[in-house]
Amino acid sequence: MLHVRNAVEEPLGNIAGTGRNASDDFHQDWERLLFLRRQGVAVRFTEVWEDTRCLATMLLEEADGSWFMWKGPTGVPDPEVLSRLLTDIARLPRVTLVLQPAWTLPGVLAEHGFRPGPEFTTLLVDATGTDEQILARMRPSTRGRVRRALRHGFTFTDDPGLLDRFHPFYTAAMQNADSPDFAPLEYLRDLLELERVHLFGAVYGTEMAAGSVCLVNGDAMESRYVATNPAYRSQAALNFVHFQTMKWAAERGLRHLDLSGIDTGETSEKTRLINRFKLGFGGSEFRYATYSR
Repeated sequence: MLHVRNAVEEPLGNIAGTGRNASDDFHQDWERLLFLRRQGVAVRFTEVWEDTRCLATMLLEEADGSWFMWKGPTGVPDPEVLSRLLTDIARLPRVTLVLQPAWTLPGVLAEHGFRPGPEFTTLLVDATGTDEQILARMRPSTRGRVRRALRHGFTFTDDPGLLDRFHPFYTAAMQNADSPDFAPLEYLRDLLELERVHLFGAVYGTEMAAGSVCLVNGDAMESRYVATNPAYRSQAALNFVHFQTMKWAAERGLRHLDLSGIDTGETSEKTRLINRFKLGFGGSEFRYATYSR
């Protein structure tokens, strides 16, 4: 028999001791729930249980009066389970769901008042194989830039202690791009305390040349917040970081580097250049359906 539980009301101390941070999906697990609550974000976390077995979870976060679910839910893609999850959030205003393909059940979503919106597209780059196999999957121009960066002599680092060196040029890059996805320093500092979040970097001498805040999500390393120090753009420092991140991921049994969003609509010159940079690493587009109510 199915039953629904919303665990957000539990005290943080109770949640921290449950040992339930085992989900492969970072965006739909208790670790992220705890992080968001520490940030002061309103969160709703619904679970569907069958007796003593948790079948599915759905984590939504609130911003500016709207609720948003990112790349979920996780669990068994079943119409009844999805209906239970949607019933639990029926009273929330303005909800947007970004759904993994397995959870795209249009009939159930329509019954609960959700209508389809534009797809969200990400780029999954195959991280497996030898260095030469990884390079061979890239476009020739990208492959050339990676080789140039390797010759330059960068050191690859996995060090959250470099955040204070990374954040100034990351901030400048986000301001230049007029990006709505900017992450403040303290937000990233707290995020990097989580075990599956890393700050990868290219270091040259005492300077940080490029960086990427990444998180392990399922079988992928998701590159979430990235920037290049302008002084090292011509040396392809971020190409170096992505290449080394793929090697790091593969050594730990991960299959992909997720380079996050690809703009498939009408693009500006800035987004066109970002798309070209990402697509240069090869890989395949992975599409998530979006629904709003």
